[in-house]
Amino acid sequence: MSQHLESDARGIILPCPACGTANRIAYAKAASQGRCGTCKADLPLVSAPVEISDIEAFTALVSQSPIPVVIDFWAPWCGPCQMMAPEFAKAAAQAAGEALFVKVNTDEQQQIAGQFRIQGIPAFALIRDGKVTAQTSGFQPAARLLAWLRQS
Repeated sequence: MSQHLESDARGIILPCPACGTANRIAYAKAASQGRCGTCKADLPLVSAPVEISDIEAFTALVSQSPIPVVIDFWAPWCGPCQMMAPEFAKAAAQAAGEALFVKVNTDEQQQIAGQFRIQGIPAFALIRDGKVTAQTSGFQPAARLLAWLRQS
């Protein structure tokens, strides 16, 4: 799987590119550039998919994010999901500051997948202002995923 960022109920864990310190970015500030708490270097915008590890982190992210959230529902055994991972990461990098891209492992987070009535993967949901505004499924090249985000 491609590189991703960790999260918890309080925010996204973003490593400092200068000193490597793990910095927590509050979901409400996910579209802003922060500073490292240790070396004070500018932190980059969130430009990699964020792995959702529990329902509390998911609920906090979707309710507090000031920018749209694109969710990739996937599982490690799913071949199309594995093919999708680099495209999802590419879309996340290209939309840094415009949207947050998050990954939800449907095997580990069945409650979240159930909320969205996910029946096949890969599947995607778009959340704006805490509400689902669009859903799609199947392999999506980065350009198509970004077009879907911007048109929905």
